[in-house]
Amino acid sequence: MIAYLEGQILRSEANLIVLKTSDGVGYAVHVSQHLAVKASPEEFITLHIYTNVREDDISLYGFQKLEEKELFEMLIKTSGVGPKLGLAVLSVLSPSQLVDAVHQDSNESFSQVPGIGKKTAVKLCLDLKDQLKRHPISVFEAGLAESSKTGLTLSGTEIDGVFSALKNLGYTEKEILPVLRETGSSDLPFEGRLKKSTFIIDSIALKQSILEILIFRRKIWQI
Repeated sequence: MIAYLEGQILRSEANLIVLKTSDGVGYAVHVSQHLAVKASPEEFITLHIYTNVREDDISLYGFQKLEEKELFEMLIKTSGVGPKLGLAVLSVLSPSQLVDAVHQDSNESFSQVPGIGKKTAVKLCLDLKDQLKRHPISVFEAGLAESSKTGLTLSGTEIDGVFSALKNLGYTEKEILPVLRETGSSDLPFEGRLKKSTFIIDSIALKQSILEILIFRRKIWQI
């Protein structure tokens, strides 16, 4: 079973790209409309793959982020939602918007997806909420869990942006989550919230370093 692919994009169509790997094999991979639109020929790309096997067909579904693939797998566990409809959901809603919709019980968000009626929208909301409780997804759920403990009202989009930016800067999840408590409820724009977050994390790290130096000196004096 194929779980991961990387290579150059040969061509892209509506919800489909052909990916050429280093061994010269071209794979047809179904992707969200968001990815298909921005995909450029000869662009190098890495994809997490979900392999859908049926008696008469083997189809590949690709996602740039692992958490998006995890959400896709949760979507298709709902009765009446197959891979194509699950991909349609992620073509209308970004992963963070999807998580927001679930936690806000926004059935209307799912009703925007072609092929999903009111009953299926309600069922999706309930099923996904249950699955996200049992199997939290890092980036989205970690931040949401922390915000619920501290009384924050961060949206999934805000968590996704600030959390991902801080991770890309080299900070650990252990360092980031406590800081969301102080920056998430502010009225600062994204850039301001990011700067404030890095300042707080760096200040904590500096204080910790000073404390370690003082403890070390004290041990030396005792000797």
